[in-house]
Amino acid sequence: MSRQGVVPGLSIGLALSLAACLALSLAACLALAGCTDLDEFRTNPSTLFRGEVVGNDSDPDQSSFIRTGFASYTKMELDFDPYAAAPATDDDGGTSRPGNVHTYVCPPEHNDCDSADGTPGPFDHDWLEPIENLAHDSLSEYTFPGGGRVRNYIFNVRFDTTLDAEAGTKAARNAMLFISLMDSGRIEVRAIAPSLLAPDGHTEQAPALFGFFVLDRQPR
Repeated sequence: MSRQGVVPGLSIGLALSLAACLALSLAACLALAGCTDLDEFRTNPSTLFRGEVVGNDSDPDQSSFIRTGFASYTKMELDFDPYAAAPATDDDGGTSRPGNVHTYVCPPEHNDCDSADGTPGPFDHDWLEPIENLAHDSLSEYTFPGGGRVRNYIFNVRFDTTLDAEAGTKAARNAMLFISLMDSGRIEVRAIAPSLLAPDGHTEQAPALFGFFVLDRQPR
């Protein structure tokens, strides 16, 4: 009787052990797959992500319901390393750089120009800055309805706005970039910044920014 009682107990223990091993193996496989999926979003010396702002109009100075502060035919170039997107730590000397963002505006008659043929936009190869506290907040796991997103990020970007070109006067500003890695291989970027006000707190010196960009991997 004791023999019959022991064998079932051993079988259950063995089954639980096997189940635990399978669960760990599955988790490891999923983690490995996740890392592999991010490789296609990593730029290199020969490629970057480039795309145009959504909501172009015939008048470059006219805004649309989804575009403010970015002229029509504004293009964005993004250098990005998803493996460096975590906040910098003391171990890496605080030098973690997930990438930078650059914008330029093409003329209406040549709206698919290269950076060298465009005029500067708001961002000029400005660094993406991870936000340390997000790592401890559920906001870091935000998503959008509709799916199709591999991973989402939020970065701070410091940039300058020229107030007086002749005097060389510039004002420091901050923008938030919401970056989505899509399962199509594209990257969506939403750039948002408040308007720049004069010291009187009322006069607007530069408009607010809101731009939605869809980027594809392209040669430099």
